[in-house]
Amino acid sequence: MLTLRVMRPTEESAREIERLPLALPPELWAGLTPAQRAVYQRAESLLEAFSISRDVGLSDLLSRGPRGEVLRALEVLGGMELIAVRAGDVEPVVRLIAVPSEHVRIVGPDGRVRWLFVAQPLDPPVVDPANLN
Repeated sequence: MLTLRVMRPTEESAREIERLPLALPPELWAGLTPAQRAVYQRAESLLEAFSISRDVGLSDLLSRGPRGEVLRALEVLGGMELIAVRAGDVEPVVRLIAVPSEHVRIVGPDGRVRWLFVAQPLDPPVVDPANLN
């Protein structure tokens, strides 16, 4: 008789999965190099800078770690369209425009797995009433 054991995630591994930065699923996280993981972790930590205000000066963000690491993390956040940078009176200002929600796994017609990143915008989109049903 063949017996299969059901492996349930331990409480500790479940907490680790919950803590993955930028809502990355474990499958994507596992494929990242240590350097890539560090960038995503830094990007997640930069999101904490927006807890008081959605607008943060670039110098404040750059003071939160080594300049190169912070710039790479900002590049990740910008690529995910979570932030926007605009000129301020004294320095560039980084605005939080969305927060990470989830990554959706999609299998394409060619059988390849792709991931769709979903972010929750902080401001409702402006839609012309003529375009509504």
